[in-house]
Amino acid sequence: MDTGSPGIRSRRILSAGFAVIALSFLVLFVPIIIYAFVLAFQARGVPDQTAINRFAAAISPVLMPWLERFLTLFLAFRLVRRSDVARAADGLFVGIVAGLLGLAVVLAFGGRLSVSSLLPVVVVVGLGWLGGFAGQRMPSKP
Repeated sequence: MDTGSPGIRSRRILSAGFAVIALSFLVLFVPIIIYAFVLAFQARGVPDQTAINRFAAAISPVLMPWLERFLTLFLAFRLVRRSDVARAADGLFVGIVAGLLGLAVVLAFGGRLSVSSLLPVVVVVGLGWLGGFAGQRMPSKP
């Protein structure tokens, strides 16, 4: 349990923000790996790497933002529920960390900084706050 220490709270917030990005990548790899196995069985050998790359490029822009949104909401909720002092601001900070890291990933893979690239950051920050708010409002466990 969180004792209310600022150091512990900030570590948990940063961990949750990094976990959003890491888990969204890990979950994204599952359908790509399954597709690669299907291609390998069909070819009875080495699968076509260009087909795997095309598949990954097709599903990544669609699936990754939804995974980030869901995981931000879920992890912000869990963080607030597991702390002794439930604060919606902790969920907001998880959203800020996850949103900025998500933007960094987009920029690292050749994206451009624009209003359309900042909108997902705002959505993730809002979902972090919503998860924290919902976690704060839930009745305490007996």
